[in-house]
Amino acid sequence: MSLSLILFASAFGLALAQNNYPNQSAPFNLVLSSDNSTLNGLKLTACHSGAAVESFCLDVTVAEPQFQTFFFNGSAEAPQDPNYLPSGLITWTFTGGQPTFTESTAMTLMYNPASNLAFPLIWPSSDTAQPVSFTEDELLAVAANIDDAISPPQPFENYITYLTDRWAVCTTYWQGYGYVALQYILGKEEPQNPSCQRVTVKRVFLES
Repeated sequence: MSLSLILFASAFGLALAQNNYPNQSAPFNLVLSSDNSTLNGLKLTACHSGAAVESFCLDVTVAEPQFQTFFFNGSAEAPQDPNYLPSGLITWTFTGGQPTFTESTAMTLMYNPASNLAFPLIWPSSDTAQPVSFTEDELLAVAANIDDAISPPQPFENYITYLTDRWAVCTTYWQGYGYVALQYILGKEEPQNPSCQRVTVKRVFLES
């Protein structure tokens, strides 16, 4: 299947998903903080990882701002419970084709059954787009409502918690592409990939 057909089919699905998240934020960068001072302040960059697929990588050779510019597509309705944060999709604008066209693509988590890491990828299909939130401190978070680290499993306090400490940058491999890229840690164990370094990811809006 050609790239144009892939994007046509996936754009329809993404448009349906984004109907649930129609409010697009101002553009922002995703900036790292870490106990490793060499990572502090680095921006995540959309790096080519397949046909219309990007990963969130640390590619210091990429200087074009559009590759470090992301959006948050949020819900039209604010959460009714003050304990809940607005949820939505991290999106990036893919540009390609002849003639040139643009398409909004969204972050998903791709799971590897041999690993305790999930790979955040900017994927043209919305079927598995991963809803996320940003805390009051603008930290990227994934919501969870069941704590199975206790027996029997129970809901978290207030029925939800926001996980901001499950991110790492690691040497990765995906369909022949290798980068130092963002990963999501599944569970409370340390990442099994020995190259991983834990980070938090902060949203920093671009100056207008």
